Amino acid sequence: MVGGPSAVSDFFGHLLGLLRVEALSARHQAVFTAARTRRPAFARHVGLESVLSTMADAREETYPEREALTRALLAECQASSTPAWTTALASAYAPMLHRLRRRIIGNAVPREDLDQLVLATFLSVARGFPLMRWGDWTAARLRQQTAREVFRHLRKERAEQHETYTQAQLAEWLPDTRHAAPVESPRRPSVRRSFVRRDAVLVHLAQATLPRSDVEVLMATVVRREKLRAYVSRLVEGDAAEAERTYQRLKRQRTRLMQRLRTQAVDAAAQPSRGC
Repeated sequence: MVGGPSAVSDFFGHLLGLLRVEALSARHQAVFTAARTRRPAFARHVGLESVLSTMADAREETYPEREALTRALLAECQASSTPAWTTALASAYAPMLHRLRRRIIGNAVPREDLDQLVLATFLSVARGFPLMRWGDWTAARLRQQTAREVFRHLRKERAEQHETYTQAQLAEWLPDTRHAAPVESPRRPSVRRSFVRRDAVLVHLAQATLPRSDVEVLMATVVRREKLRAYVSRLVEGDAAEAERTYQRLKRQRTRLMQRLRTQAVDAAAQPSRGC
């Protein structure tokens, strides 16, 4: 089980704690002081610590102020690249993020990736939140949009892990060079640390046992020697934040796959190439 209570407490809670420390850093005081002149919601607060204290007060009568503070934090987060606002917003909504993270149970995504997924999705939703279009229920909309995007991503991951290529599909896709006999070499087959040899990868692809997402990444970056960032740029267009998250996820996915295949690569490379 991934995402159990103890896992969240140990990893995600520590991450959120570090973000709070960063948000309350003295170096952000000048940034907040300047924002007080632009955001009436900040006027009565001397610093982000006061803002976070108010955001933690869940009494019903404090809701209007918490709503105003949330919108002010979102506006600053969207207008500035300083970490003061992203870390403050994540700290203010740490309880909500904790609850969302605890809801995720499964093995579609590694535990450490789930932590990053929840946090990165929340910040992506915050940066794209339509303040002009949605003028109320901001906290509820943030929660709903973040949860929707997280679970959409997880459903996609699970679907890709269970979708594999048939022998016929691989026969149409793999290049004809897969039928060529291996070139004799006086040197013993070896595996570079950075990737699995092409012939070994093709053998595994021909077995039709890899998830579709693994096959696509390997075909692009190992077989066709395409740069991973170039591959990601074809998958994600126009959204730099989403492209970066996808790049980091695929990089980890490819690394894990390579480690899994590496132990079999030498033996596979020594065998005659087989057709699909």
